[in-house]
Amino acid sequence: MGRYLIVFVWLFTSCKSGKELPLLFGQPYPGAVPTVFAPDVISVKNRLEHGLSFTADMKELAFGILDAQNYQGKIYYANKLEGKWTEPALFKPLKGDNAFLPYFSPSGQYLLYAKGEFDDFNFKTDIWLLEKEKGVWSNPQLLGAPINSASREANACMTYDNTIYFSSTRNGEQNEKSFGADLFFSTFEQGGYRKANKIAEISTLDDEESIFVSPDKEYMIFCRYADDGGGADLYISYPDVNNTWSKAQKVDPAINTADWERRPFVSADNQFLFFTRLQIRDEAIVESDIFWVNTSKLFKPYVYNPIADITVQSGKPFEITMVQDCFKHINDKDLTYEVQHQAGSWLHFDADKRILSADAAPLGQFEITFMAIDNHLNKSQHRFKLNVR
Repeated sequence: MGRYLIVFVWLFTSCKSGKELPLLFGQPYPGAVPTVFAPDVISVKNRLEHGLSFTADMKELAFGILDAQNYQGKIYYANKLEGKWTEPALFKPLKGDNAFLPYFSPSGQYLLYAKGEFDDFNFKTDIWLLEKEKGVWSNPQLLGAPINSASREANACMTYDNTIYFSSTRNGEQNEKSFGADLFFSTFEQGGYRKANKIAEISTLDDEESIFVSPDKEYMIFCRYADDGGGADLYISYPDVNNTWSKAQKVDPAINTADWERRPFVSADNQFLFFTRLQIRDEAIVESDIFWVNTSKLFKPYVYNPIADITVQSGKPFEITMVQDCFKHINDKDLTYEVQHQAGSWLHFDADKRILSADAAPLGQFEITFMAIDNHLNKSQHRFKLNVR
């Protein structure tokens, strides 16, 4: 049962302005600690919800409901009409399908979702797409190769340039702890999707899935399942100046818990994170709700353009201006800076101008830790060497 449960959980977990968000089902803004989203409306006690997505204008939403008996899925839908949300109900275009993990494209023209046959444990699922034509969702399409394969594809999202990011077990290394799930992307070229590329920078022997990439590709959030007693947690990665994804870091402990956190989605204004939290007891899912939280502890400064080691001449003055884009931040453009070192009192740092200077430097090699701090006191650091010759 344990292996089957992981398969299922892997599957079903695989916005506009902040001013509008507090009006969602009468809820106020969430703080830095996650709270249940729309209790008794979206997140209903003793019902297994997962994977919520909004259109960018925050006028449509979709989420999944899992059958606790057979783990088959249904997608529910609501929209905002004349300033009021309709009651979430079974999404009619997919009412006869075993469907999971809805995700609206940034344009709102497409809805990506996973679909499986009505068999035990949904071992084989594929990614499908619905298109909105003249305001009506219709024309379900099975995405072909290279996105779907003979393996299992269970989660997908799309960026502004129509790149599709998704999870798949193709070519994965399976073992007692992993089903070989990795993350891939396929770019839209010459009218179609022609190649699937593994995101090698964040791939491990653990399962990676439940991917969300911001529409402008400024960050990636995904779920990694590590069989270390902690279950599944959310991780974040950013691209650097060379468009290489950084080593993924666990998101803040205020968001990750001893329960399973999966299926992230961030509002279009980057102000709120929605995700699914599962309670697993005795190898069974006893509760699954959708949570939301502000992003004050999600986004932190990150290294975008690393500083290379620097060489200066001993006994002579120097001034080094730190590169302006060494650090970036998704929401905070007014970072403050610090430098730590053990070089001695001869080395000075002007935090306002980001200038490292000395009147005269002794011979040696010195490690410099350059730090950026945001308005929520989140810190990030970058180390480089100062060589004095």
